[in-house]
Amino acid sequence: MSRTEFDQNFPYGLDRPRQARGTLSAGMGLGVLALVLAFVLGDLGGPNGLVVLVLLIAFVATFVISAGLFRTSRTTKVQAADRMLDGLDLRGDERAVDLGCGTGLLCAGLAVRLPEGSVVGVDSWVENDLQPTGRALAKKTLQLAGVKKVSILTGSVRELPLADASMDLAVSRDALGSLPSKDARREAIEELARVIVPDGRVALLEPLRSRELAALLTAAGFRDVRRSKRWWLLMPPHRLITATR
Repeated sequence: MSRTEFDQNFPYGLDRPRQARGTLSAGMGLGVLALVLAFVLGDLGGPNGLVVLVLLIAFVATFVISAGLFRTSRTTKVQAADRMLDGLDLRGDERAVDLGCGTGLLCAGLAVRLPEGSVVGVDSWVENDLQPTGRALAKKTLQLAGVKKVSILTGSVRELPLADASMDLAVSRDALGSLPSKDARREAIEELARVIVPDGRVALLEPLRSRELAALLTAAGFRDVRRSKRWWLLMPPHRLITATR
């Protein structure tokens, strides 16, 4: 049992549902196509055999990726949350915000680590990014984890419903890197610069655009910006970006 006391059988929601199901469907299609071609071509020597072999390799690869996506949604995202938060060496009295809080995993993890602090989760609840989602599921996650004093707000990471210099820590997973444009990501980083107190910290666990996000943090005045190696326990692999205001 992890420090966050999560029930591994609880349905925390499927991350990247379109990608996971699309990859699985593509794999099935490639497998069927390989079998049909093998039957129609008959002679699998030379170029014919190479085509079928390539299709079979692609079939296996898509199933491996799809399995990784489902495994991440089922178990390893909980392990990654613990690894991320344990690595922050929290005092226990910080005021923290989870950007794009989704099912509330990071909120719950923060709450048990901040007995003298406070936690706010902010999300716009985009249903096709995480299923099932919504404030009700986030609150159920928090109840399951046995934590209280967590505020769940509806809002955009580009216009955070928070006061200036009101947070000691901001965390997120799969939130900023998936914003639709560099301008949108810049706006989100500028919002972090607004709400984080001097010497406050940021920790972003992202599969995409980690280099760009690190550069945007530096441009916004953050210091000690660091970008980890890839975390292969998640699919797709993530990097942790940390910085100090």
